[in-house]
Amino acid sequence: MPARSLVALALAAASAARAADPEPQLAAPPELAGPVQAPLPPETLFPAPSVEVVLSLDVGADGRVERASLERGAGEPFDSAALAAAPTLTFRPARLEGGEPVPVTISFRVRFDAPPPPAPPPPRPVRLEGTLLERGTRRPLAGVAVEARAGERTLAAAATDAAGRFALEVPEASFRLVAAPPDHVRLDAPVEAVPGERREETWYLEAEPGGFVAVVRGERVQREVTRQVLPADEVAQVAGTQGDTLKAVLNMPGAARSAFGGGQLVLRGSAPGDSAVFVEGLELPLLYHFGGLRSTFAPRFLEAVEFVPGSFAPDYGRLTGGVVNVRVRDPAEDAAHGEADFNLYDAGAAAEGPLGKGWTAGAAFRRSWVDAILPAVLPSDANLSFQTAPRFWDYQAVASWRGEADKVRFLLFGSQDELVAILKRPAGDPAVSGTLQVDVHFHALLASWSRAFSPSLRQESTLALGLQGFETSVGPSLFFELDIRRVDARTTWAWQARPGVEARAGLDLQSAFYDIALDVPRPPKEGEPPTPLSTRPRVAARFSGELHGPAAFAEARLAPVESVSILPSLRLDYASGVRRWSLDPRLMVRWKLGEATALKAATGLYQQPPAPEESSSAIGAPHLLVQRSVQASAGLERAVAPGWDLDATAFHKWLDRMVVTNPAAAVDPSAPPYDNAGRGRIYGLEVLLRARLGERFFGWIAYTFQRSFRTDRPGRAERIFSIDQPHILTAVASWRASSRWTLGGRFRLVSGNPYTPISGSVYDAGLDVFVPVYGDVNAGRLGAFWSLDLRVDRTWTFDRWRFSAYLDVQNATNRENQEGWQYRFDYRERTPLTGLPVLPILGMKGEW
Repeated sequence: MPARSLVALALAAASAARAADPEPQLAAPPELAGPVQAPLPPETLFPAPSVEVVLSLDVGADGRVERASLERGAGEPFDSAALAAAPTLTFRPARLEGGEPVPVTISFRVRFDAPPPPAPPPPRPVRLEGTLLERGTRRPLAGVAVEARAGERTLAAAATDAAGRFALEVPEASFRLVAAPPDHVRLDAPVEAVPGERREETWYLEAEPGGFVAVVRGERVQREVTRQVLPADEVAQVAGTQGDTLKAVLNMPGAARSAFGGGQLVLRGSAPGDSAVFVEGLELPLLYHFGGLRSTFAPRFLEAVEFVPGSFAPDYGRLTGGVVNVRVRDPAEDAAHGEADFNLYDAGAAAEGPLGKGWTAGAAFRRSWVDAILPAVLPSDANLSFQTAPRFWDYQAVASWRGEADKVRFLLFGSQDELVAILKRPAGDPAVSGTLQVDVHFHALLASWSRAFSPSLRQESTLALGLQGFETSVGPSLFFELDIRRVDARTTWAWQARPGVEARAGLDLQSAFYDIALDVPRPPKEGEPPTPLSTRPRVAARFSGELHGPAAFAEARLAPVESVSILPSLRLDYASGVRRWSLDPRLMVRWKLGEATALKAATGLYQQPPAPEESSSAIGAPHLLVQRSVQASAGLERAVAPGWDLDATAFHKWLDRMVVTNPAAAVDPSAPPYDNAGRGRIYGLEVLLRARLGERFFGWIAYTFQRSFRTDRPGRAERIFSIDQPHILTAVASWRASSRWTLGGRFRLVSGNPYTPISGSVYDAGLDVFVPVYGDVNAGRLGAFWSLDLRVDRTWTFDRWRFSAYLDVQNATNRENQEGWQYRFDYRERTPLTGLPVLPILGMKGEW
């Protein structure tokens, strides 16, 4: 309703006056005593903001309007409204000087004010639902603060959830969206919306290397004196590894350098068969493919590699060397991801993602194509032609489900290496001719279940089924065939009785059912110089059997004070091959001296049954004893500076009951071929200085001094172990120059391996072969090995995927490192046998 008011304009003379008397004087005009009610019809149009109507009113002595007329109108409906309101007006009457009320006639102005325009409705807020993802990987950016700003004002704020999603209600339609996730490009995007609009958008923010960062980790109870954890993403770009995480363990202190093409795992001076690699607790039958350039478990689903060169926890047994355990990650649960990798050596692809209802799954496959390249570059006069050139393939498949307290995972993986070649002429030995065939494969299915029954009680259990096969033959008569069916089971229960007191116990069960057929020369034991195959005694047999290795272990963790941990443990094993029990007591102590320093020490007994071929009743000695190793180590860990950590460990190992060749078997066919007369001692120092400076740089310097000696029989002189490497220095560095470029390098300097010199030869006319005459075992030593490896990565990042090209060059200086000696057929001349030449691996990878 428009506002209105009444205004008196003039006063008229009294309606009656006496002629004889002087004219009376009006002292007070009439005053409006009440509100004016002059309604207008709805939707009245105003010609101006204010409209006035002037009325002539006769106001009686009692203040009531007796008559009204239009004096100056404004048109309808304003005139009618003013006249209709006049009778309702009430005045305080006009008065003369003496105070008497008198009637008067007045002009009265009625003003109609146009009503103000209706207030605009409040703007409807913009509902913005967004997602922040890492550019190229589509990884959700969780816990990032997001703000809608207008100038310096914050209109709305939220934080992203685990999936990178956020929701804002912004009262204005034009604003800027601002977010600054750590180690990523800052988001500052203008948004022009329609009031009340509901929109969904996704922003892809490119990762960029940051400076120093603070890393907070939950500390796992350390049950070993030396245990290095190599995150898969950190070592994927280490030079010289071609992105293979498992190859990075060879850069750790305590790991000897393996000769090119060897692929052996030699830890702390122990023989290769004394150490093992496990995948989630299941022993990996074969670590590397042909040539040692690739591990048999591709790195796509690796989370980390745990490297323990000795004095390992009671969870593991049947070994006297060290342990490498591969931890497998669950497939991605945020979205579907994949990769395709193509390089000069092999090609592979992988995919993973959520399946719903708590399940995730992923699979990877890789195949080499050396078989397509090698025949083309092989010289025409080479003593080798391929029917099936060296080739391999491997695969992994993972499915995982996680509940509130339970986790279930299935892991299927396998590998195959195959080679068929023709030796055109004998290589100084008539036994080495004809067709050479090698086929090595394994397949394993592992199911695991873990459950936290309460904060103080939890368990982890696994069951694995495996198939393994090894077939090799040389010519028409030499062959070895092995087929194994394996069943492995493991369960571990942990109970925290109270703070500072924890108990762990479990079972570790192994069973193997095998079929063997062979007709081969008996292989030499470690330290025995090789002789031509034609001169060695042959072993021929065909049999089946089974081996069982049940084991139980228990460990307590006692913390009398918060800074001290004492871990006594006990492991009990049974080896069915030799029908013997073994009991291994072990002890580890750790003492933290403040936040930056820790002292550690361990000692214990580690026992290992003889190899199946050594204890077989058909071809070996079934009454052998279990081999033993007493190990002791002590060390220091210290954070020397922000981002720099030092780990130093001294160790000593005593070996006895080592399986060696029984010399009596050479003259007495009834004597067992092996006995436990071997002894050994190993000592050394391992130093690791690691650096991680923010997200741009990581690296380490690893130095190992170790000596490894053997005594083959009582009364014989002590000799050097065949892979004794006193000094091993490895320096690794990787620098992320920008989000596009990463540069890396690795330098290795290693003592040369021992070798047994040949002083001459004897011609065996019956076999038509020269037999070498050896000097003292391992009396010679090759020259030092050194190599520089370089790697460069270039990455192109798009919103939903990224593409990278890399060049990994081993032995970039093309140094001719000697791996041994190559002799003429009569051993009168020799030339150095060099190993790894310059080896560039150029590759491309797409990830989404």
